[in-house]
Amino acid sequence: MFVRTMAVAMLACTPALAQQTADWSGGFVGVSAGALRSTGAASLGDYEGALLELDVSNGLFPEDIDDADVAGIGGLTFGWNRQNGTLVTGVEIDFSLTGSDVENGFAKRDPNPDPIFNGVNTITGYGTELDTLATARLKAGYASGETLFYVTGGLAAGRVKNSFSLELTELGDASDWSASDTRFGYVVGAGIERKVSGRFSAKVEVLGYDLSDATVRASDPVVFPGQTIDYSFDNSGVVARIGLNYGF
Repeated sequence: MFVRTMAVAMLACTPALAQQTADWSGGFVGVSAGALRSTGAASLGDYEGALLELDVSNGLFPEDIDDADVAGIGGLTFGWNRQNGTLVTGVEIDFSLTGSDVENGFAKRDPNPDPIFNGVNTITGYGTELDTLATARLKAGYASGETLFYVTGGLAAGRVKNSFSLELTELGDASDWSASDTRFGYVVGAGIERKVSGRFSAKVEVLGYDLSDATVRASDPVVFPGQTIDYSFDNSGVVARIGLNYGF
């Protein structure tokens, strides 16, 4: 009798003790804000012409250059989830604005013995501007209680401007070249989302994106006529952000 009474009591308590898994199924909209880190990395590409070949050998144009910059990013999110027990899958689309503007520079005096160029301060600049970043991603996660742990990946697109500049101080010459385009690539990441109140949930996520590289070709008909030099820009970065979603 005692054993049966205890068994009944335990069964009655089990639903109360068990952790209920939140419902993540359905559509959602949200907002997000955070930080974007980009190096604006640039690498020396092809170059043609005797003068430029000498300048490169003299170290006036670096092989590689980068210096990380962090900027704010914020935008809107739209998505839909499907849940099967603790497994949650879905699709998510977001569009963000950012003020990322990386400016890297290099300067060296020309050791060329020619009196025209000897001692001329050669200053080069490398810029990467990212105005917008959008992603379309698949998502898969594990739901535990009120929390969802997920990984995500898909396509990325961004409006990018890459630029290369050259200033020869003593010669009074300054030129710049650029390439602006919408560039496409991929994005991968992971995050944690938790129900906070009613239909609202808060998330923290980190995304790594890699857009297609851009090549900027420089030519100066005054300083090095008929000669060219290229720099290839790596348009990748990392986004860390928080967000608030509303499910429906």
